[in-house]
Amino acid sequence: MAAVEAPGQSGPADRVAYRDALLASTADRLGSVREARWILEHMEAEGAEPGSAVERTEQLESLVARRVAGEPLQYVLGRWSFRALELTVDPRVLIPRPETEQVVEVALAELSRADAGSPVAVDLGTGSGAIALALATEGGRRFPRLEVWATDASADALAVAAQNLARLDSDDSSRVQLAEGGWFGALPDAVKGRVDLIVANPPYVSEAEYADLDPGVRDWEPREALVAPTGAGGVGGMADIETIVAGAPRWLRPGGALVVEIAPGQAYASIDAARRAGFRQVTTERDLAGRVRMLVARR
Repeated sequence: MAAVEAPGQSGPADRVAYRDALLASTADRLGSVREARWILEHMEAEGAEPGSAVERTEQLESLVARRVAGEPLQYVLGRWSFRALELTVDPRVLIPRPETEQVVEVALAELSRADAGSPVAVDLGTGSGAIALALATEGGRRFPRLEVWATDASADALAVAAQNLARLDSDDSSRVQLAEGGWFGALPDAVKGRVDLIVANPPYVSEAEYADLDPGVRDWEPREALVAPTGAGGVGGMADIETIVAGAPRWLRPGGALVVEIAPGQAYASIDAARRAGFRQVTTERDLAGRVRMLVARR
């Protein structure tokens, strides 16, 4: 990165000129003005004023070098927005995506149908906690006594979710319970049969698809959160979806709903799995790009 001379005891105009020059230099290195601005704003938001221009330059160089090496910007920054939340993210968890924000939108609509004053929602494979915390904060506005269970088989992922949970205010955080274990195995028997909503963004990438993923995804994000074996029906990446769909009716109350993020090519197989599991209403929803992205099944 080309050296940019920092202002000494200069006035506001010089400091603005310095920041503009730093932005231009960083953008040239990254090939993106937008990413350069995000990184500089991140340093400012984090209070990155170590006391010397040399230290600030070294910190900036470290962040830029990580990005140039291919590390996703979200991991470089260490935080990323998801709906109204600002989440800690690192290579222990998937990066929250706009498609999953739409999953939450559909899940909240299903939750709004709950008759109980104290509905129960479950987020299977919570990762960073994105879905569970969005349900707790947004769903909690309508249902103050909402109970949210967030499960994950990865202790590392739950550690990230716990960091994000700790940043919520006490009313919202009190609605969420984190539980370690595989899918429904992490849930207490006490909620069996009384869950109003189950949401999941499970692994659904097939082995064949994984090899062709963008290197920023394949080389950095946790493989176990992306890739699933072929399902019983022969469709790639369907195994975890099938497990969740088959197990959900035992946990849902009558009228409860299951919302699962899927790949567009898994729509028919997912619908078939839900019908075999006994769901009375089965449909799909599309993401903002118009692609089939969610299975929605009501018991």
